[in-house]
Amino acid sequence: MRERIQVAREGRDAGDEARQRLPFPESAPRDPDFYDYCGAVHVHSTYSDGAGTVKQVAEAANEAGLDFVILNDHATLQPRTDGQDGWHGRTLVMVGTEVGTDAGHLLVLDVPDSFLPSSGSATNDQQRILESGGIGFIALPCDLKDHWRDFSARLPGIGLEVFNLSAIARTKINLPALAMIWRRYNGKKPERAFHLVSARPTAELRLWDSMMQPARVGEPYEPVVAIGSLDAHAVMKFAGRSYPFPTYHEVFRTLRTHVLLDHALKGVMGTKAGADHSGPDQKSVHSAIRSGHCYIAYDNYGDSTGFVFKAVAGDDKRFLMGDSLEITPGESPIRLIATAPRSRSFVRLYRDGKLIATARGGRLEHTVTQPGAYRVEVFVYRRRIGSLCLGSKPWIFSNPIYLQPCNLNASLAGEAKDTSRRYHTS
Repeated sequence: MRERIQVAREGRDAGDEARQRLPFPESAPRDPDFYDYCGAVHVHSTYSDGAGTVKQVAEAANEAGLDFVILNDHATLQPRTDGQDGWHGRTLVMVGTEVGTDAGHLLVLDVPDSFLPSSGSATNDQQRILESGGIGFIALPCDLKDHWRDFSARLPGIGLEVFNLSAIARTKINLPALAMIWRRYNGKKPERAFHLVSARPTAELRLWDSMMQPARVGEPYEPVVAIGSLDAHAVMKFAGRSYPFPTYHEVFRTLRTHVLLDHALKGVMGTKAGADHSGPDQKSVHSAIRSGHCYIAYDNYGDSTGFVFKAVAGDDKRFLMGDSLEITPGESPIRLIATAPRSRSFVRLYRDGKLIATARGGRLEHTVTQPGAYRVEVFVYRRRIGSLCLGSKPWIFSNPIYLQPCNLNASLAGEAKDTSRRYHTS
């Protein structure tokens, strides 16, 4: 089998050189079973308070090498009504919205036009998202400026914007930091300015881990899908003035959400001219996000394309991040495997928010026998002295694999069992 990650790139415009590459020559093996597509989530245009038109957003996404971009303009789905969604060059433009509620902001994807106007009630809006078959995320959960105010109001099935680059930047920027960012931005390597705000969001990760925990021992873990968002406006307001910084193109090369598919997007495979595959392609991306078959990466530290976190059960069934399966403690061990596309990296495996294993070389394989929400974080580093990794940077964050406590009265007690959707591989 030829490597799908590479095959998925065929037929696109010649823009791959725009992709960020890790400045290290070492490469770890990539998984052949998945197509990896990267995108920018939570982007604002002139349909609300963004600085650029949809055309300008799409052009910047093309230049940055994005496969998809999701617009979340405030309280409007008008870009879709105006026919702005679909393939723009090599980038699939998708239209969602962002709504304000009495508890905070919600990112909304894949809903009908009838979803708007928002009711203003967090509970009602979440119910309407779920009833319409849409996808919802609590936005800015721990933001210094406008955080989510009532987590008891969150409904099961609503995900979490664990990474919001604007919110993370607000925790890092003060006058000295701003001066350093500005100096780098106007230097020979302006992209290095974004390294100063590309950080691990500790509070949001801790919150996310807690949200997945069962209410009682023996009860199932609740899947909570995480995404990484930009909250991109292409304008920054400071001291009463507006500055065209950072641009769409610049932020599109930083924090990305990658989706993994078992098939190629039709719009990038060099199909017949005039064929419109944007509908099925949008459905594929939405489905991957809804299922948690996605991960978050700071691609300004290096192209993360090819990362995979999966589980292999005793019967050789394979499950992808976002999936759930049952496990009986002490029986039917499950192998968790994470591979990153660079060997000069180290992988950390967490269970219920607690670190349980670490491996270097771009690959971790760990056998587990306990229920839990297992997720992976990957860091890149510049050099190593013994066991000390120097210059480490946060790079990749997976969605979890949920090992659910097994119902001992079930006929399949003691065996791995699919409790939601399994990601089939060939």
